[in-house]
Amino acid sequence: MVGIEVDTIRGMLLELGFKGRILHDLRDIIVDEDTLYTFYNFIIKNEEEEGRITSLLLVYKFKKFMQDKQSFADYHEFIEAYNSIHEVFEKKKVLERLFCSESNDLMKLIPWLNADMISHRKLYQLAVEYRSKYSVRESLFLIETLHM
Repeated sequence: MVGIEVDTIRGMLLELGFKGRILHDLRDIIVDEDTLYTFYNFIIKNEEEEGRITSLLLVYKFKKFMQDKQSFADYHEFIEAYNSIHEVFEKKKVLERLFCSESNDLMKLIPWLNADMISHRKLYQLAVEYRSKYSVRESLFLIETLHM
């Protein structure tokens, strides 16, 4: 068997048994030692609460956990941040934080919100629901076709 170099994040994840697409997904999320430490704690806490689960489900839950952690705590925090700024570029940054993704596609939301084509509350609810399941482009398509 080939020895695994454990002085890198990738090596640590390989040592934990992650490989293939799951390893790739984790490498997108875990970019530093602090996030790796958070992942260790997440594994321990998850095992205590739910017992053992598949690595695929564990990675999905961790991705959602990190998105929730990096985004707004609630609707009120989002609306306060969005309403406190006036520059379009800064509004895009708030929307990127809401969707946990950088994308120029989010610019199309600003006119929708300004024209009241969708409420801020509804956008917040849909973003939280869709961001862990779909890309930004797919989320915007669903919002536009199903909710406007």
